[in-house]
Amino acid sequence: MQGFAQTAKVTGRVLSAKDNLPLPGVSVSVKGSSNGAMTNVNGDFTVNVPAGKSTLVVSFVGFVAKQVEVTAGQTGVQVSLAEDIQQLNDVVVVGYSSKKQSELTSAVTVVNANKLKDVTANNVGTMLQGKVAGLQVVNSSGVPGANPEIRLRGVSSVNANQSPLFVVDGIIGGNYDPNDVESVTVLKDAASTALYGSQANAGVIIVTTKKAKQGQTKFEAKVASGFRTADFGKLNVMNSNELYDYQKEFYRDYIVGATDNTYKIDLAKFYSERPLSLRNQDYNWPKQSFKAAPMFNFYLSASGKTEKNDYYVGASYYNEKGTFLNTNYQRINLRANSTYHFSKKLDITNNINLSGNMGKSYDYMDVYYSFLNMPWDNPYDANGNAIYVDGNSTFKWWSRDKINPINTIQNSDHSYKGFDLNYDLGINYRITDWLTFASTNRVAAGFNKGTNYVSPTAAGTYHGTGYLDELNTLNYGIVSNQLLKFNFKLGDHDISGFAGAAFEGSNNEYSGASGKGLPEGLRVLNVVSNNQLVNGAFNKAYLQSLLSQVNYNYKEKYFLSASVRYDGSSAFAPTKQYGTFPSVSGAWLVSNEDFLAGNSVLNNLKLRASYGVTGTQDIGASRYLGLFSLTTQYNGLVGAVPYQLASPTLTWESKHQVNVGADIGLFNNRLTLAIDVYRNDTKNLLLQVSQPLSVGFETKWENAGNVINKGIEFGISSANIRNKDFEWNTDFNINFNNNKIYGLPADIVKTGSWSISQIYRNGGNLYEFYMPKWLGVDAQTGAPVWEKIIYDNNGKAVAREKTSDYAQATTQEVGSALPKFQGGFNNSFRYKNFNLRVSTYFNYGNKVFSNNLRFMMNDGHEPYYNQIKLPDGAKVWSGPGDTQATEPSPQNSANSTETSTRYLKDGSYFTIRNIAFSYNLPKQWARSISMDGISVGVTADNVATFSNFLGQDPQTTIQPGSFATPGVSDFKYPNNRQYLLTVNFNF
Repeated sequence: MQGFAQTAKVTGRVLSAKDNLPLPGVSVSVKGSSNGAMTNVNGDFTVNVPAGKSTLVVSFVGFVAKQVEVTAGQTGVQVSLAEDIQQLNDVVVVGYSSKKQSELTSAVTVVNANKLKDVTANNVGTMLQGKVAGLQVVNSSGVPGANPEIRLRGVSSVNANQSPLFVVDGIIGGNYDPNDVESVTVLKDAASTALYGSQANAGVIIVTTKKAKQGQTKFEAKVASGFRTADFGKLNVMNSNELYDYQKEFYRDYIVGATDNTYKIDLAKFYSERPLSLRNQDYNWPKQSFKAAPMFNFYLSASGKTEKNDYYVGASYYNEKGTFLNTNYQRINLRANSTYHFSKKLDITNNINLSGNMGKSYDYMDVYYSFLNMPWDNPYDANGNAIYVDGNSTFKWWSRDKINPINTIQNSDHSYKGFDLNYDLGINYRITDWLTFASTNRVAAGFNKGTNYVSPTAAGTYHGTGYLDELNTLNYGIVSNQLLKFNFKLGDHDISGFAGAAFEGSNNEYSGASGKGLPEGLRVLNVVSNNQLVNGAFNKAYLQSLLSQVNYNYKEKYFLSASVRYDGSSAFAPTKQYGTFPSVSGAWLVSNEDFLAGNSVLNNLKLRASYGVTGTQDIGASRYLGLFSLTTQYNGLVGAVPYQLASPTLTWESKHQVNVGADIGLFNNRLTLAIDVYRNDTKNLLLQVSQPLSVGFETKWENAGNVINKGIEFGISSANIRNKDFEWNTDFNINFNNNKIYGLPADIVKTGSWSISQIYRNGGNLYEFYMPKWLGVDAQTGAPVWEKIIYDNNGKAVAREKTSDYAQATTQEVGSALPKFQGGFNNSFRYKNFNLRVSTYFNYGNKVFSNNLRFMMNDGHEPYYNQIKLPDGAKVWSGPGDTQATEPSPQNSANSTETSTRYLKDGSYFTIRNIAFSYNLPKQWARSISMDGISVGVTADNVATFSNFLGQDPQTTIQPGSFATPGVSDFKYPNNRQYLLTVNFNF
C-alpha cells in the first residue's frame, strides 16, 4: 500500500498553439521514468507521476517538444505546442523510405503545396513548370485535359519513354487529383532513382497526398472559376483587305526568261478575278473558331486525427470547356486516405482513389481549315446556320479545299469517357524497436472508350456514307512491395535501410470496330454497312524485383548510402530477362564540423557525390521474338506473313549516372544554394538498326550505340526581406544540358512528318534538324536561294556558294530541338494579409520548325489559302535589283516552300507563367461566421510570352511519334491564357 501512495495522477489537455484546438495522439511521458500516456480525441491525458514535482515531456510529430513542470495530483494542466516548421519541411520522401534533408546524399528537389497552388490545372506537371532545376515542362497542346510533356535532365534515349516515373504515396503509378497533393519530390540522380530500377531511366517524381495534421476534424473548400482564351502567339492571319492587297503580287508582269517584262502589277486582270467587293467580306476564322471558354474547379476535403485513426477525404470536380468549337473536358475525383493504429506496433493504411472523366476532342483538319480558310468566305447563311460546302456547290467558295469546318464540327463527334480506380493497402508492423515490416500494395483498374463519328451529312471523305470508329481499352494490374526496414543506433553510428521484394503485373485489353455506310441520325456500330473493320489486342507484362538499401551516418557529419535492385522483365528472352541496378552515394555535412561551429555566415554546407545505374525495357513486348502478322487472308483463311526478325540477344538499355553536388545555406538559411553537375551515359541503346537488303527486312531490334547527357544545375532561394508585416522571397533555377550520340553502327536519318528530317550520327546531337540552309532571295531574279557546299575528293568542304536549284542545295545539320538551357525565376511577396506571387519560365537555344508557315507563307503556290501577316521588314520581291526583298517572287518561286531553314525558327522564349494575388481575411472576421480562415484570390496563367518565334506558341512537342517530330510545330490546338477567381474556406 505504501508503494501506491508514492505516486499520484496528473491530468491535463494538449492544444495547438496556432488555433487552440485539441491534439490527439500526443505523447506525454514523465522525464526519468517509464511512465507515460497518449492524449485522446479531445487532447486530454492522464499520467501517473511520483510524489512531489516532476517534469512532463510532451512531444508530437510536426510540433516543437515541450517540457512542463507539474506537481503530483495536479489537474487541468494545459500545454500548447507550436508547429515545428523546420521539422515539417525537413522530412523528404525518397525511394521506399523517408529521410531528413540533412541525411540526403542524392540530388533531390522538394516542392510543397504552397508553391504549387498558384496554378490551377488538372495535372501536377503544368504546376511544376519553372519550379525545379533540370525539369523541362512543355505544354505542347491546349486541348482540354491535355497533360504536358516532361523531361528531367534532357533526353537519354532514342526509343524509350523519356517521361519521368510517377510514384504516388510510395507506390509506382497511381491516380490522384492536384488538389489532394501535399508535396512533390523530384529525384534526379541514380542515388535516388536506382531503387526504382528499370522504370527510373528518366527520373522519378514522387507525389505525396494529404494526410491529417490535427486532431479535430478540419474542412477545406475551394472554388475557382474563370475563363480561358486561345493564345495564337505571332500567328496573325491577314484580314480581307490585307489579303486582297497581298494577292496583287500574284499579277506582277514577270515571266522568267522573257525580255519584255515590265514588273508592274496587271491591275485590270487582278480586278477581273478579284472583285472589289471582296474587301467587304471579312470573316476571321481563327477568332470565330476559338472563343473565350469557361473553366470551373471545386474541391472539398475533411481530415482529422483520433487516438486510433488518421483520415483524409477529398472530392473535386474540374470542368474545362475548350476554346475550340465543341471541345471540353470534365473530371470528378474522390480520394480517401486512412491509417488505423491497432496498437503501438501495428498500423494499417487504406487509400482509395476513384476518378471519372469525359470530354470531346477534335479533328486536326478542322483546326487546319480554321487557320487556312480565306476571310472572303462566310461559313453561315442569312439565318445563322453553318452552310454545306463541297466541290459541287454553285456559289463561290474561295478557300482551296471546299470544306466549311463549322458545318463539319456540327455534324461530327470525337468524344471519350472513362474511369480509374486505385486501392492501396499498407501494413506497417514494428517487430522490434529497430526492425519493421512494411507491405505496400495497389490494385488498379481503368476503362476508357473513345469514339470518332462523322455524319453522312458532313462534307468531305465520308459525305453520303458517314463513319464510326469506337475503341475500348481496359487496363488492370497489381503492384506489391514487401520490405523489412531496419534503423538502429550504435553510439555515434546510425545505420538504417531495408531489403525486400517487389512485383508488378499489368494487363491491357483493346477492342474496337469501325465502318462506313451509316443511316443519317444513327451512330451505332451494328448499322454500319461497308468497310467494316474489327480490331483487338491483348498485352500482358510483369516485372519482379529484389531490392535493398543501406544508409550509414556517423556523428551527423558523414553519410553513405548504397542500394541495389535486381529486375526481371518479360520484355526480354528468358536468358536476358534480369538486370542489376546498383547505386552508391556519400555526403559530408561540413557545417557540422567543429571548425564551422557557430559560424554566423555559413550555417549549412554539404558536399555530395553519387554513382548508379538505371535501365529500360520500355520498347513494348516481344521485341526479341521472330513474329508473323495474322492480319491478312488467303483463300478465305487467316494468312500469316513475316513481321519481325528475331533478336534473341536483345537486353537492357542501361543508364550510368554520375552526380556531384553541393548544398549551401547562408545567413541562418536566409540564402540557400544547390549546385549539381552530372554526366549520364546511356549504353546499349534499344534501336531498330538498318539491315542489308538480302535479309528481307529493313530494320531489326538491336542493342547499339549510346547517348551521353551532360549538364549543370543551379538553384537559389532567398528570403530577401522578412519582418512582421512584409516578406519577399525569391527562387531561381537554371539547367544547362547537352546530349550527344556515339557508337551507332551507321548514320541513321529519321524522317518525321512532312519529310522534315532529323539526323542521328556519331558525335551529333539528339533531334538534330537536317535540311538545306535558306539564304533568302536572288535580288536580280526574285528566285529563292539556298546554300550549296563544294567538297573535294576527300569529302572536305572547300567552298560555299548560292544556288536557286533546290536539288543542288546541300542538306546539313542546322540545330537541335532540345534547348541549351532552361529554368525559372519566381518571386513571392506578402504585405500583412495580402500575397502576391509571380512565376516565370525561360527556355533558350532550341530550334522549332514552324510547319504552319509552309502553308501561310507560300509565295502564291496555294493562292486560296489565307496567309500570315508578314513580320516587320519583310518584303516580296518586286523587280531586278530589289536588295530589300526577303520573300521570293510568286512568279519565280519554284520549291520555295520545300523543307529548309526558311521555316526553322529560334524556339527561345521567356514567359510570365503565372501571377497570383490573394487576400486572407482577418481571422476575427472568419470566426464571426464560424470559419477558421478565408482567402480570396485572382490568378492569371500564361500571362505573356516573349519570343522571336514566328508562328504559334513556341512550346512545341519534344516527343517523337508516328505523326509527330520533336520540334515541329504544325497547327496545334493553341495553348490558353487562364483567368480565375478563387475562394478558399477553412473550417
